[in-house]
Parts: sequence; C-alpha cells; structure tokens
Amino acid sequence: METLRISGDEKRALIALVGDGSRRSVKLGTLGPEGTSSEYVARLMTRLFGDQGRFGIVLEETFEHCMGALTEGRIDLALVPHAYANINAFYMNPLLEPSIVFRGSTPEYGLAARSDFAFHEELLFTDTVVTHPAPIPLLEYYFDRPVKLVTTTSTSQAAGQVADGLYNIAITNEQAARQHNLKFVYRFSPIPMTWTVFSKRLEKEGPR
Repeated sequence: METLRISGDEKRALIALVGDGSRRSVKLGTLGPEGTSSEYVARLMTRLFGDQGRFGIVLEETFEHCMGALTEGRIDLALVPHAYANINAFYMNPLLEPSIVFRGSTPEYGLAARSDFAFHEELLFTDTVVTHPAPIPLLEYYFDRPVKLVTTTSTSQAAGQVADGLYNIAITNEQAARQHNLKFVYRFSPIPMTWTVFSKRLEKEGPR
C-alpha cells in the first residue's frame, strides 16, 4: 500500500513555498502530541527534501491552534488531513491559502490496550473506548453493535490515556501504540487519506 504520493506539480509548489536551496528552517505545524498520524505524515513530507534539518515540525494541541500559529507567523505551513471534520473552516478563512494537496497513508489503526489487560471482544460493548472523533466510523464497519465512546483531541492522546489507566481500550495508530507501550488487540488497516498544506495568504481579499 502506498505511503506518500505527491504529484510533480505539488512538489514544485511545495519547493516554492520553502525556498529551493534555502537554508532557512521552515516550521511545519500539525496535530500533536508525538505519535499522531499527522506527525507521521509530516515527517514523511520532510524526507522529500533529503535534508530534514530544513524543517522544524511544530506539534499543536488542536488544528485550530495550528491555524492560529500560522496566521500569527509562528509557523510557516500547517498540515491538515481531510478526515478532520472542521477543515472547511480553514478553507473559508481569508487569511489562509490551501497551497498543496496530496495523498498519504496513515500508520495502521487498531484497538489498543495495556499489555496486562485481558481483552476480549465483549468488552467493547461494556467498556468505554477512547478515540479521536475521526476514526469512529471504523467501528461501524468492523463491528455490528454500538460501542460506548469518549473522544479526545488525538489518537496519540487516546493511547496515552489508556497507558495512564484512565481507560482500557483506545482506537489509535501503530506509532502511538508503540510509543505508549500498548498492544493491538484488534487491527484495522492503514488509512489512505488526502491532506492539505496551508500557508498564510499574503494579501487579504476584500469584500466583492
């Protein structure tokens, strides 16, 4: 399965944004903390340039915080997946410019628990599963009964809350599960997805 696919035109647009041959560090913001699918894809992006030192990845608590940092000039670019429910607000913001769009697969997703937790499938329907809102539809496709859910700001934070004992089961990705020493008790798959890199619009368009 593909991991990252950026067309030639989009690569050239990205190079134009970061400055071909420039040694200036480019700050790329996306959703944190470490272990999110957004961070994973952001790091794949930086490898396109060989010299990953050209990029500094800035992890924010929410995508809205990313956009605030972008409009205030604290970061240069912001990466957002199209699975994010409120991405339309960023497209409508007259201060922001959708600069490139590309395909990039997430790490594998699954249900994760602590290594000492005795999981069995019936617990899905009696326990509470913690998750970011975006991957909730996975449960509808893989299970035929309602699951009790609580949401949090990222898949990585969901994994962290299981590691801390707040919950027993999380929907998360393989990267976050490994980081928080969790085990997959049920595997879904990587998620092929499209992404937008936003930049700050140089001139605000006035009313027409």
